[in-house]
Amino acid sequence: MRAPTSPRRARAGRQRGFTLLEMLVAAFIMAIVAGLGWRGLDSVARSRDDADQRMRAGTQLQLSLQQMNDDLAQASDGGPSLPAVSLAGNGDLLIVRRVGVALGSDLRASPQAPSPLSAALMVVRWGLRDGRLLRWASPPQLARAGLVQAMREPSGGAVTLLDDVRAMHVLVYRYAGNGLQGQSGAWVNPYTAADGDSGASNPLQALLRTPGGLRLGLDLAAPQLRGVIEREFLLENRG
Repeated sequence: MRAPTSPRRARAGRQRGFTLLEMLVAAFIMAIVAGLGWRGLDSVARSRDDADQRMRAGTQLQLSLQQMNDDLAQASDGGPSLPAVSLAGNGDLLIVRRVGVALGSDLRASPQAPSPLSAALMVVRWGLRDGRLLRWASPPQLARAGLVQAMREPSGGAVTLLDDVRAMHVLVYRYAGNGLQGQSGAWVNPYTAADGDSGASNPLQALLRTPGGLRLGLDLAAPQLRGVIEREFLLENRG
């Protein structure tokens, strides 16, 4: 017959520690939980970074299009052979525009004596170089010779507006003719005959006339912005 177990020995049996196997299982479970938690936090951080990069890329694109809109809104014919909008031989977009008013300037100052810059024009050039969309702006010009020179080659420092741009496409809106026929038209290649000159023998003369509108297409290849984006701009009050 077995002797009865004393209360002290029973308590000692109940208070014994975990075995090595139990501790290994617990540590393994905790490692799995920690790994899952880390992966979750890493996924959230990556999603936040991706969203931030997409927002910055979208903001930069919007600012670039706003700059293009401002250039075209201020476009002005510079006289014979200096249209407000044209294309250079290498595909660069050329815009002859009025000089913008400096931010913070008082338009009411000296109304009887306008600044010489109020009559000045400048040439803005948009073009692609090594996958970057660049913008050049010439100094203000009061003489025609300075505008002609700025049309021939970039002047001033180039500003990078967008990275990872595969191509830039430009179409212009040409009206069908004069009078009532001039109320309709089409988006065509910039070298297509000028407004009302559908029978022109020299297509290059089309570049010497300012079109009624411009359609800009950008083929974007950035990780945050992919695909072709098009924007149309109406050209009015350009004289």
